[in-house]
Amino acid sequence: MRLLHFILSHSIFISFCAVALSLQTLLLLSFPINGYLLGLIFFATLAGYNAYWMVSRISFNRTGNWLNSLAKKKSSLGVFVVAVAGILACFLQLHLVWYNLLITVIFLALYAVPLLPIKQLHFTRKAGFLKTTLLALSWTMVTILVPLQVPVTGMSVAEIIVFFNRFLFMLTLCIIFDKRDAAVDKIRGLQSLATDVRPVLLSVIITLILLCYAATCIWLLYFHDTTLAHVIALLLAGLVTSWVYLRSSRETSYLFYYFVVDGLMFLSGLLSLLASI
Repeated sequence: MRLLHFILSHSIFISFCAVALSLQTLLLLSFPINGYLLGLIFFATLAGYNAYWMVSRISFNRTGNWLNSLAKKKSSLGVFVVAVAGILACFLQLHLVWYNLLITVIFLALYAVPLLPIKQLHFTRKAGFLKTTLLALSWTMVTILVPLQVPVTGMSVAEIIVFFNRFLFMLTLCIIFDKRDAAVDKIRGLQSLATDVRPVLLSVIITLILLCYAATCIWLLYFHDTTLAHVIALLLAGLVTSWVYLRSSRETSYLFYYFVVDGLMFLSGLLSLLASI
């Protein structure tokens, strides 16, 4: 259990989830698989999340001693350093489309702005819907455009459909986490879709998102030579996601959110891999 907690709390598992979704993208669109590129995505996710948790810990530290707060998170700092080294090692083996990465970094930076311990920027904590959307969009960029390495303006119809499919999937997961964090976010003065919208309306929004997700799955049959097995895999992942959303109203455990909810990404990628086989 200690090992599992370390893997989950230091974002190692979710980094594998990012790789699983990136692999799914390549399989759906019949792109070649580049191990260094998947490695870059793994280490970038690992570095990004550990940096986010460290900034969050510093920002909401009531003692005001951020050095002491950071010292208590030595393991996260160690994982962050290893992740940066991994990024550099993979980066040297690749020729990347730079502005895809730049756009992704900008989105992630904007998402982290409300956490910065700078009073002049605290107005961004009222962003609400934008906060939830930014994270889902960042995940979509990381797991679609980064593995494909195609320019945004040069995306094919099939790639655009997969992009929206992934965005809707990630938006659902982000809302599940926002719903869990709603009470704490209100105390901290942070807003999200879950804090701005009543629970009943939030369920309606989730239903509409999942219906649109299902529609994009079906469209892949018509705009790309996607096999029926791949479409069924995507629909099955959406079905399990809807069940997890319903369960989230009664679940509060750490393991449920950081293994089951995050694990939906890994499950989706695994189902696509099985469909390919």
